Amino acid sequence: MERHSLLSLIENTDPGIVLFDDRFTVRYINRAFLMIFAGVTSDDVFSGDIMRFHDEAGRERIRQMFRLMKDSSRQVPFSFKRIGDGREDRYLFLKLIPLLDRDMVDAMNCMLVYDITPFVADRERTFIKIPVSAGREIHLLDPDEVLFLRADNIYSRVHTPEGEYFCDFSLGFVEERLPPDRFYRIHRSYIANLARVRKVVRGSSGYTLLMQGSDHPLPVSRARAPELFSRLGLR
Repeated sequence: MERHSLLSLIENTDPGIVLFDDRFTVRYINRAFLMIFAGVTSDDVFSGDIMRFHDEAGRERIRQMFRLMKDSSRQVPFSFKRIGDGREDRYLFLKLIPLLDRDMVDAMNCMLVYDITPFVADRERTFIKIPVSAGREIHLLDPDEVLFLRADNIYSRVHTPEGEYFCDFSLGFVEERLPPDRFYRIHRSYIANLARVRKVVRGSSGYTLLMQGSDHPLPVSRARAPELFSRLGLR
């Protein structure tokens, strides 16, 4: 699938639609929304705020996601989210559209929800595409394109020869869903694509990796160095 095919998917798919206020109280939904969230009834949706469907950790992540999507400094108010119990992950593309009242004040929020699971992961939960964003663009990256990933708080950054992308998922979450024969966690903050390693550099403070198409040195933790060298065929 081409990188921008997610745009084609959005153009040709009826999204789930939900209108809610800043207190996360739902006012309106469409039938496609209920189809995406098949285990939730309309009574469940309208009998309180949507936060009650999540544990406290999930609530805080949604609040952070909401703040990020409402942030005017972010050019495109969209996000990716996983739902499920870990055994049957589903991935959603979410686009937020703030709605104004007659006084031109934020009064309501419209969320468009697209289920992109078939385009992102296989049945073994391995990523076949990594959902990322850069400025006004959204991409589904082929894992082979990736040079390395680095942690960014609860999110991550994905680096390719073409540039850096923002990923809504944590480094640990992505690590569990990357092909393990190609990617290795070389440091608590970095995952490297072993097929893209150009050079191993030994310095006074330890080892670093240089990747093809990048001058950014990647630190290698002492604890992970032996396994790394073994997987690279250096020992």
